[in-house]
Amino acid sequence: MAPLHPGRLLAGAAASIALAACASTAQPRTEIAGSPCFAPPRYECPDAINCPADARVFLGASTETKSGRKFFLDYPCDIKPGEKVAFILNLHGAGSIGSWQRLYFPAVDQKDTYRLVVATPTALTDQPTRRWTPEADDEYLHGIVDQVISEFGRENIETFWLAGHSQGGMTSRRIVCSDYFRDKVDGFLSLSGGRVGTPPRAPVAG
Repeated sequence: MAPLHPGRLLAGAAASIALAACASTAQPRTEIAGSPCFAPPRYECPDAINCPADARVFLGASTETKSGRKFFLDYPCDIKPGEKVAFILNLHGAGSIGSWQRLYFPAVDQKDTYRLVVATPTALTDQPTRRWTPEADDEYLHGIVDQVISEFGRENIETFWLAGHSQGGMTSRRIVCSDYFRDKVDGFLSLSGGRVGTPPRAPVAG
């Protein structure tokens, strides 16, 4: 076997070094699906002195592409391509909005420690009661999940949980075993509402 020409050896070594440099300099993403990596502040609205008027109605920076409806998407600022994450779909209760749910169940505060991706949507806002309904909201929720899976990669989502407060908890229980979610989600967390095996109320309650 003829020995390799020194020029070829140098070219091969240079190519290997270049590939290694590319791998080591992969930069974290600073914006995903329209949401910057830094989380908007969670104002104690409407009671906080520093609560701006738009914080009471802001529905998030990300857009669900099919409906054009907004949602919050929070993730670690130092997330790297291919990093494993836990995904939470965080549903508010009836009459509420996504920004209030981010305050009520502030998973976003733990996103860096536990490598969380948290999507917090808002039920259709032109409903008088603003409740999650199959007709108005299920496709919107499907679209959000599809976007998150597309952005982060199905293989990188190690676990996926639904979390819901009150009617959002009831909705989590309703959809967790639906045709769309059953092969994607690991379970649901009821912050209140929709619990399994709820004991009867005490005779003196309310």
